[in-house]
Amino acid sequence: MMSGWTCINVLEKGIDHGCWLIPESETQKSISRFDKLRNSNGGTPTSVLRDKMQRTMQKNCAVFRDAKILKEGMEEIRKPWQGMDDISVSDKSLIFNTDLIETLEFDNLIRQSLVTMASAENRKESRGAHSREDFKERNDENWMKHTLAWQDGEKVKIDYRNVHNFTLTNEVQYFPPKARVY
Repeated sequence: MMSGWTCINVLEKGIDHGCWLIPESETQKSISRFDKLRNSNGGTPTSVLRDKMQRTMQKNCAVFRDAKILKEGMEEIRKPWQGMDDISVSDKSLIFNTDLIETLEFDNLIRQSLVTMASAENRKESRGAHSREDFKERNDENWMKHTLAWQDGEKVKIDYRNVHNFTLTNEVQYFPPKARVY
């Protein structure tokens, strides 16, 4: 085994999957994130920030949205993110710590909220459960692609990957996408 790497075994009954090597630096990043949240001594309970996040997502990133609502949401969702600097975790224990679990869940959800809001604001069409009232039609020519997003602090980088128009086997045919009708 290489120095500075952690071996993770993934086991399935009767199958040897070998070992995946994860850099020790990644393990340390996870532990540091956990310790930082566990030892947070700010003045804002996680529940307050979670409530702000939920209300912003419900108001500004619901199924039916437009540029104005999404732009406002982009600003509003940053507030609970910035509130992480003042988050309070009162229970410092490592046993059945629901306060810490709620904070870890919020940390994950606020990151997903930033990415979801940015991705929705950036996509100028309606598709599936993403319905833009200012772009009512689906636009396969410009938007038949997967959104890729990277979150770094309150900044979100957006990129795209083409949708495959083939199957991975000859046993089934490719079904071209079409607009949903109800």
